[in-house]
Amino acid sequence: MNKSIGIVGFGYWGKIIFRNLRQLGYSNITICETKEIEWVEVGEKHTQIYDYKELNCESVFVVVPVENHYKVCKHFLERGIDVFCEKPLDTNLENCLELYKIAEKHNCNLFVDWIFVYNPAVSQIKKLIQKFGKPISIIANRMNFGPVRNDVNARWDLASHDVSIACHLLEQVPQESKWLDFNRNKNSTQNDSSVGILTFSNTSVQINTSWHYGIKNRMYVFEFEDFFVHWDDNTNTILYRNEIVPTEEYSPLHMSIKTFLSKNDKQNNKKLTLNITSTLQH
Repeated sequence: MNKSIGIVGFGYWGKIIFRNLRQLGYSNITICETKEIEWVEVGEKHTQIYDYKELNCESVFVVVPVENHYKVCKHFLERGIDVFCEKPLDTNLENCLELYKIAEKHNCNLFVDWIFVYNPAVSQIKKLIQKFGKPISIIANRMNFGPVRNDVNARWDLASHDVSIACHLLEQVPQESKWLDFNRNKNSTQNDSSVGILTFSNTSVQINTSWHYGIKNRMYVFEFEDFFVHWDDNTNTILYRNEIVPTEEYSPLHMSIKTFLSKNDKQNNKKLTLNITSTLQH
């Protein structure tokens, strides 16, 4: 595919974005990274530039530290370039609103990568909710030993996924949210753990997250009137009445990228982003 694409930031997630774009058939890719790229590690060589302001492309993937999202996204939106931004867009709701105004003014797409919205297990759970009604409660665990981030805390990095899942499944904004951020490790530069309680109209959601936890725990529990649904994100397994529920097999990131490039979900993605940001900012 000849569509010109830029990637700003080529760290851990930037490389994953690049590999997924290549898998989808995109080859006209320019990478902006201040450090010299080890092309042997990447597997193939592409054009590298060092200043994002010199990047010319039709669509750009912004994968830089969160504190730089606003200025980098704003630069491209003001030039009428579609922007795919790694989550969260910003930790300040006013900055998010301003970026969407700029996108609208220049008739371009601002898309935030809420990747779990495209997870096949989440899609299957949504079908169960459509069939049986909304759960009474949800308990979400997202804990592991690393990787640690220095630009945002665990609430914005980890719990943002779970807020996106809850808002997507329940199709609501929480009426109330309460957060407790704290450190398990005294040497953490950001709060490495966060617990959130979200109150929806008929559902309570408890979110437990941490970078500093002894085992990888990605277990969800959905409590309905007379049964439970368990989802283990480690194994992508859903248990309903002790039976495994089959899920489709596809790449959530492929779906997210294709949705962005096709511009099919602009308003829903914007609404979800603003709802998540306002919930996390409380």
